[in-house]
Formats: sequence, C-alpha cells, structure tokens
Amino acid sequence: MRLLTLLFILLQNVVMTMTYAEDTAQLVKVADPFLEMHTGPSVGYPITNVIKRDETISIIKQRTTWYLIKNNKDYEGWVHRSQLVKTLTLDDEEIEIKDITREDYLDHKWEMSMIGGNFGSLPMMTLSGGYALTKNLSTEASFTQIIGNFSSRQLLGINLINQPFPDWKISPYFSLGGGIISTRVKSTLSQLEDDTDFTANVSLGLKMYLTRSFLIRTDLKKHIIFQSRDKNEEITSWQVGFAVFF
Repeated sequence: MRLLTLLFILLQNVVMTMTYAEDTAQLVKVADPFLEMHTGPSVGYPITNVIKRDETISIIKQRTTWYLIKNNKDYEGWVHRSQLVKTLTLDDEEIEIKDITREDYLDHKWEMSMIGGNFGSLPMMTLSGGYALTKNLSTEASFTQIIGNFSSRQLLGINLINQPFPDWKISPYFSLGGGIISTRVKSTLSQLEDDTDFTANVSLGLKMYLTRSFLIRTDLKKHIIFQSRDKNEEITSWQVGFAVFF
C-alpha cells in the first residue's frame, strides 16, 4: 500500500506539472482592485504578495485554472483564473484567459487515472496512464495492487482501448489486453505459493466527463490467469474512480 501511496503522489505531481502547463510569458496590466499571489496553484497555499490595480505582470504558464505570474519586482506567485478575467493588455485591450472546456477533453492525448474496486472478492487499486492513438483508439499501461489476507498480488498490464462514441458525455469503451501477475504469500498457513504468471483480459467500461480536466471512469473486466499449475484461473473485477486528461 505504501507503494500505491507513492505512486498516487507521483500521479498528482505529474498531472500538476503537465496539465496545460504553457510558457506564455505574456505582459498584461491588472484591472481588478488587487491580485493575491499564492506560493502554489491552490487556495491552500499561503498568500505571499498582493498586486494592486494598474500594475503590470507577466503570465508565465498555466496549470489547470491557476496561472504562474511575475510582477515588475520579479516576485513570482500563483493566481486563480477568476482574478485574471478582466486583465488588460498594455494598450488597455481585453485579453482572453483560456479555460479548460469539454472541447479540450475531446482533443486530449494523455490520460491518467486512479480507480479502485474488487478483484474477485479482494480489494484492488489501479494506477494507469494512456495515450490516444486516434479519436477512437488508445493504449494504456497500468499497475494494480491486490491485497488479500494470506497473499498479495501485483499486476502489470497493457491494453488496447476502443471508444466508439468519444463525443458522448457518458461514453462506453471496450478493451483487450494482457500482462504479468505476481503472487506473494504472506502466511505459512496459505496453500498458495509465490508465483508469476501471464494474464489476458477483456473489459467493458464507461467514461463520463465531469468538468475542467476531470472525468469519472468505471471498468468491468474478465481476467484469465495462465497458471503453471493445475487449470487456468478466471476472475472478474470491477473498479470505479477518477481520471485526468491533458
């Protein structure tokens, strides 16, 4: 579980770094009474500086709905989009502050998700990253942790995903893939042994766009584990969680 926690933190950092991080370096003039500069891209970060109306600032880059700016004293900080919508150019003309929309979702290339559910009767958690090859076809790599009372399993997988109706707000998808599953026994009372096997899977899922760069994802998957002992193992899993795109 500690590995999953570290991976989730890494996911957050990657998303915050890559999601709409654009080097704009645009020089503008403040139109609001003041701007509050935060040390990071969230209201949870402390305010370090306040910029007054008519002062000039440079917009350096964007992360989701937050912008990194620099004032004329070279102080840098993060400002929310809502405080920049009235910002003017140096010629007192209005500028467009881009927001993330559903059109961005339809055109996105990268997607990362964290979903959880059950692998048979055992709890599971999956971190995955995908890349859109076309509007309907994408590839995805995933890491899954499965926790049992007597053993734990780790599943590394790769899938090919077909999304026939990507324009729908609630869009179904189908996937086919495979991977490697490792079983590690935690108790001497268990009849299982440490093992590594190949797997194949087929799944049906739904993606629902929420807002900005977020969506909900559900997944129902049938796994076949090609065991070296006895017969193959067939397990059904279900998961639900959140994903971000960029």
